[in-house]
Amino acid sequence: MRNIKHLGALCALLISTVGFSQSDITFQLDMNGYTGSFTTPEVNGTFNGWCGSSCHPMSDPDGDNIWEVTVDSLPAGLIEYKFAFDNWAGQEQLTPGDPCTMTTGSFTNRFYTVAANATLPPVCWGQCNPCSGGPVSTNVTFNVDMTGYANTSWTQLFVGGDFNSWCGNCNELLDPDGDSIYTGSVAVPISYDTIEYKFLVDNWTDSEGLLPGSACTVTDPSGQFTNRTLALNGDITLPAVCWASCDPCSAGPTSATVTFQVDMSNYSGSYTDVNLNGTFNNWCGSCAIMTDPDGDMIYELDVVLPLGNVLFKYTLDGWTVDEQFAGGEPCTFDDGSFVNRTYDVTADATLPPYCWESCVSCSGSGFGLEEEQSSLSLSIRPNPGTDWIELGLPVEAGNGRALLECSDTRGVVVKRMNVDVVGGAYRMDVSDLSGGVYVLSVVKDNSRHSGRFIKK
Repeated sequence: MRNIKHLGALCALLISTVGFSQSDITFQLDMNGYTGSFTTPEVNGTFNGWCGSSCHPMSDPDGDNIWEVTVDSLPAGLIEYKFAFDNWAGQEQLTPGDPCTMTTGSFTNRFYTVAANATLPPVCWGQCNPCSGGPVSTNVTFNVDMTGYANTSWTQLFVGGDFNSWCGNCNELLDPDGDSIYTGSVAVPISYDTIEYKFLVDNWTDSEGLLPGSACTVTDPSGQFTNRTLALNGDITLPAVCWASCDPCSAGPTSATVTFQVDMSNYSGSYTDVNLNGTFNNWCGSCAIMTDPDGDMIYELDVVLPLGNVLFKYTLDGWTVDEQFAGGEPCTFDDGSFVNRTYDVTADATLPPYCWESCVSCSGSGFGLEEEQSSLSLSIRPNPGTDWIELGLPVEAGNGRALLECSDTRGVVVKRMNVDVVGGAYRMDVSDLSGGVYVLSVVKDNSRHSGRFIKK
């Protein structure tokens, strides 16, 4: 009899559950702590196909800035949802791991298990808890100047960061006055003390190639990703910066198109793809594939780069095989851990087709600036130096103006200036440099002269 009683109770429970298989759920959202502008919040979720404002816009009949909407006839079970406003013009940026959230892939949403009719308590925008009376988000207005961006084929500009799960098309920046400065505001939850971000076009079709070590950036421990960084302390409007730069745009361009070339005619191994890897694409492996349309074994690829020094090398089939250098070759830079090719981007250029693992052509002839440049040694003394050093060029360099660049071990140019060379020599003040290893490059009369020195 005991088992029969239990069976009867179970049947009654099943009948009761079936009778309430669909429920009406009232969602409530407190916008009192939100500092940005909006018109109408909405609830989006798995139950309405994340449809935006056309399905479940919220209302605030008593004007207390607590918005609500009732969604009828939700089936029993788990739902995911989040609040947005004005048809996805803005959306919550929820913190993974918070008790009211669940993360699936790159998306973090609220969740709730529907079991019966219910009115959910009001929660603050972007939080699991009711509003405390203070702000729940920091309003950050981003500005980026695109006048120096060389690629003209893009359509839309966005900002992506840890605050929006690096979404490629969530927070669009617009240029309402047509001055090429794009702007947009994002409400970042106050749980973020510091954010990382970068600007991108057309849902990650292209993104900023930021130089590691530059003032506005941070690089992850693996060295793979370099992003902009910002410490938050209240609402802020950021000044307009150039694409891929920490600084405002100058009068001239800030980027250039560089054609990379490598001659594979002397390579005896097997491979499928020739790849270009460098600081500008985070050494990504197989993402930049070079092509040989005319079948002459010279592979090439055009890349839009910010002005300044870049490090790179050619690889095969991702990182299956990569170029190996001993260090000291005229086209390379040795940072103590890795030896890579180096190039200073100053204008649109086509690099000479050097041979695989070489700084000369496969025929043995050299190439360089203006197809005529030679790579000659630069004497430096004293080395190590303290306050000044004397640079010595070959005697045939003579007198005249020259471009001098000083780079640190990360490849970041710390000094760039035009100098007057007298008798093939120039005295350089290094008192303002921090202690460490530096690479000097002097370009004069279509020749590049390079050397390394240690600052005490």
